[in-house]
Order: sequence, then structure tokens, then C-alpha cells
Amino acid sequence: MNNKKTTKKILKKPSTRITIASATIIAIVASAAMILWVLQSQTSPSALAQSYGSNGTTAATTANSIVSVNPNQSTNKEFWIDTVHFDGMTNLNAAKFCDTCSQNTPLHPAEKPPVNATIPSGGGFRITQPNRVGAWDFRSFTFAPDQIVVNQGDKVTLHFVGIQGVHHVITVDGIGSFTLLRGQIHTVSFTANNPGTINYYCHIHMPNMVGQILVLPKSV
Repeated sequence: MNNKKTTKKILKKPSTRITIASATIIAIVASAAMILWVLQSQTSPSALAQSYGSNGTTAATTANSIVSVNPNQSTNKEFWIDTVHFDGMTNLNAAKFCDTCSQNTPLHPAEKPPVNATIPSGGGFRITQPNRVGAWDFRSFTFAPDQIVVNQGDKVTLHFVGIQGVHHVITVDGIGSFTLLRGQIHTVSFTANNPGTINYYCHIHMPNMVGQILVLPKSV
């Protein structure tokens, strides 16, 4: 009871009321400053992209600006074409987690080769039967790149690189055929005189190891 009376007396004093009001204002200002700091620290990625370049320096343009680029006007076009294949390796048994393997790859479920699989003939696709531990794979040969765009009148140079596959027998329409072994590079050059398409393909790995050169017509 005495404590309540003492509190009332203190609150009645003007100096005490001013002190309490000042403390309240300070608390409000501090809270507002804290909210502002949080909002500033949570800058959106787009705002950061507008302020800084990829190397951390201030960017000259914003993320939403349009940049004009002058295309290469050279009529000499050179391409490197790799002979590669893709392998889908799997197993009759589901993969188990390996805590000591050099790579932590996603685990695959148990898979069986498709029954009576119908894949095109020609050597471009291959299914290997499961070995003693159940491993098998599906392979597809291809060119990389398998599509090239040039302009009519361009001088085109193609470097075919033997990366995967023991050997290939490749034809470039209108140019000729050649054999390419692993580790070899064979170069052909020609002028794309006429608009249209020029195919290149491997006779051993048809029908999917095929590429195409699109020759765009000259602008009028």
C-alpha cells in the first residue's frame, strides 16, 4: 500500500513526467532506426544488380537497361566440331549411398533394360547388356555443335575433332568424305555460295550423328 502511494507521488512531480516522456521518445526513435536498418540490409537482388557489376564495381548500366552490340562483320567463319557421345549409365540394383566416394552423385533407382527395345539401326544408338554386377548403359553419338549458321558468301572453316568413338567416317555435303580417328583433327574449308542447308554426318553412327549448316541469303 505504501508503495502505491509513493508511486502516485512520484508521477505527480513534473520533473518525473518529463523524464518518462523523454525515455518513451528515445525508445520510439531507437525502434524506428532499427526497422530502417533491417530494411536497408535486405536489399533486393535486382537493386544490387543495378548498383554493382559482377566484379563488385559500380556498374555503368542498370540491370534493366538495353545495351547495343555491334555484330562481327567478318566473312571468315571458323568452327570446331567435336565428335562425342552421351551415356546414360545405370544398374539393375538401386544405388547405395557412398560416404567415401570422390563424388556425391544423385542416387538412381533399380533399372532394367527395356524389353524388345526398338532403337534405329545404324550405330548411332547402343544399349549394353548388364554385366555381372548389373551395370548397363544407353549411348547416343552426336556432333557438338550440330547446327551452325553462316551467311551466303562466307568462307567457312570446319575443324572436326575426334574426341569419343574409336573412329568416324564423316561426309560434308558438296565437300567430300574422310575418316576421323580419336585424337585426330580434320579440317575442311569452303565458300557458302548458295543459301540453304549443308549437312554433315557420320556414316557409322546414323541416324542421330548428323549436323547442319544453315546458309542465310544475302540481304537485298
